[in-house]
Amino acid sequence: MRAEWSLVSPGTELHYLDRSARTGERFPLGYCSAGVVDAVGPQAPGFAPGDRVIAMGWGEAVHSEAVTVPYRLCRRVPHDLDLADAVVAGLAATAVHAVDRAVLEPADEVVVVGAGMVGQLVAQTAAARGVPVTLIDLRPDRLRSAAALGLGAADRRFLAAEPSSPPPAGGRCVFLCGTGDAGEVIAAAARWAGRAPGRPRLVGVGRFAAHIDFSVELGNLDIRYAARCGAGYRDAAYARGLRDVTAPPGEGTVTENLQRALDLIDIGAVRPRAMNLPRLPLERAAEAYAGLRERPAHPAVLLHYGPHEGSATS
Repeated sequence: MRAEWSLVSPGTELHYLDRSARTGERFPLGYCSAGVVDAVGPQAPGFAPGDRVIAMGWGEAVHSEAVTVPYRLCRRVPHDLDLADAVVAGLAATAVHAVDRAVLEPADEVVVVGAGMVGQLVAQTAAARGVPVTLIDLRPDRLRSAAALGLGAADRRFLAAEPSSPPPAGGRCVFLCGTGDAGEVIAAAARWAGRAPGRPRLVGVGRFAAHIDFSVELGNLDIRYAARCGAGYRDAAYARGLRDVTAPPGEGTVTENLQRALDLIDIGAVRPRAMNLPRLPLERAAEAYAGLRERPAHPAVLLHYGPHEGSATS
């Protein structure tokens, strides 16, 4: 594939940069790319040269002008969808998987803690299920796009303040999409979720640590963790069509979730443009990584390859 865009996923990529600095290991960064098919192998059904596609996969859909990716980690992009928007589906597949893991019901209420890239995608994906969603972050500047994304926004006091009545019949679910020590957040989330009549849930997404005191004071709480983006991811045999996998009930394979994420972008339920992601040329990648380490207002960066008039911002 000849790449036109790739997405810098800050949580994963900065983690591996830090690991490289500690251990001396070297990693090819990036796993979300979009462009045009240049050639198709004999065992890659459904694709042809000239197709506009998204591609994902750690160590495969890397930041490069040309990538070779197993066909089950690729999806064709609708002709009227900008590739710069479509490339976000690679990370949005993680959000689709996380929301599946939550087993949301129509009467539920959702809070997403952490307005980084994954948090904003999880919030939009949950809102697409028709439930009210509130996005929480310590940084007010990371919540500026919430209204444009169709989301409520609040600061960290929301879970403790109880500003509104619990739903009359549904449950409450908290998605934890932050980093660092999450012990206090989990305790507050358990109290908030436990006030509703329905099932209280916590779904972890990302990298964080917490000490939890399991006792009757914690209350009833279902805790789940959503890793990666669906069954078959990082399974080379599955990605190349050499074997099939079966996702747990209510969940999907990475291929299915990648398509569902792309569909959400195509219908406007997930809005990459409203997330205000800077668009930089590949030669400014080092600058992009350095800026993301400072936790700016924007949650991620798009890298483009070749001339794209009017697309670069800083």
